[in-house]
Amino acid sequence: MANVALIGLEKAFGTQTALKGIDLAIADGEFLVIVGPSGCGKSTLLRVIAGLEAPTEGDVLIEGQSALSLSPAQRGVAMVFQSYALYPHLNVRDNMAFGLRMAKRPEAEITAAVGQAATLLGIEDLLDRRPKELSGGQRQRVAIGRAIVRQPRLFLLDEPLSNLDAGLRVHMRHEFARLHRELKTTMIYVTHDQVEAMTLASRLVVLNGGAIEQVGTPMEVYEAPRNLFVASFLGSPRMNLLAGEITAITKSAVKVRLVSGDVVSAAAEAGRAHIGDRITLGVRPDALAIGKGANGFNVTADVVETLGGMQAVYGLMAGVGQTVCALLPGGHPVRHDDTLRLCFAPSDAYLFDADGQAFTRLKARA
Repeated sequence: MANVALIGLEKAFGTQTALKGIDLAIADGEFLVIVGPSGCGKSTLLRVIAGLEAPTEGDVLIEGQSALSLSPAQRGVAMVFQSYALYPHLNVRDNMAFGLRMAKRPEAEITAAVGQAATLLGIEDLLDRRPKELSGGQRQRVAIGRAIVRQPRLFLLDEPLSNLDAGLRVHMRHEFARLHRELKTTMIYVTHDQVEAMTLASRLVVLNGGAIEQVGTPMEVYEAPRNLFVASFLGSPRMNLLAGEITAITKSAVKVRLVSGDVVSAAAEAGRAHIGDRITLGVRPDALAIGKGANGFNVTADVVETLGGMQAVYGLMAGVGQTVCALLPGGHPVRHDDTLRLCFAPSDAYLFDADGQAFTRLKARA
């Protein structure tokens, strides 16, 4: 295992800055997931840790020692790419053994390492096949096996499931979680898929525009997003974000007039709030319910997606045409053009100021 510290990392490609002042400590045995939209710097960060790119500024410490003067092979890291990068003319056994043979390890040691990795990954019966004879999931297992046999201090995984279909992605997520449990090795995993991020991470890093937006456990980040970007990025379907204006303030709640004219309450620490402030109110789709309460607004159902026991209803807010999504039980069918009253508890609301920064939420209902 290895701990890693990233100190003031900057990376520029000409006039384009890919990483901006990254400071991050990664503990021994941690499964850290870096998530963010395409082009936010995730893969660049991974390549800097691996030694495939040199930072413009800053340092990478592995076990407390700077790794900048070390080659990728000397850093004790193994990287798994989304493209698998298998040698088509070699069988599975030789693909997995390739790195060890290049390092001139004894053949008996190579045979034992390949056998152990194949057993761990359940690919013992594939060792004599070539990559073209394998499915996408099997190829990914081989690529992982090639990394495992090296017994690295650190695994770096760059969107390893992006080329798989939906069913295989779910299965391989389970496999990665199991491997981490059994290998107990530090893993840094890059993805743009928030489901992978939420289900795999022991800790989550949200990256945007080359900078860290928030770090925490998946539930910490999901339940307490620091700003509008994190709030809108995590969650499927995404959080509803509604423009509004503060009309009243109490000790434990803020009254907000939405663009639709509805006045609703949000349980929030009101120290930063002022009457007349323009804010954004957020409410997740699963926090909305059909009701008759005052804390809500009307929508006209536009698109209804049936999801088995649930239905995702996309409705247009009355008078303004803004789309709102609600996750509702499937037992009460909603049809196109139905008028619905969607209500939520004040404690389920999120507030963001004009700069997009979150107010502290209060758990007690207003």
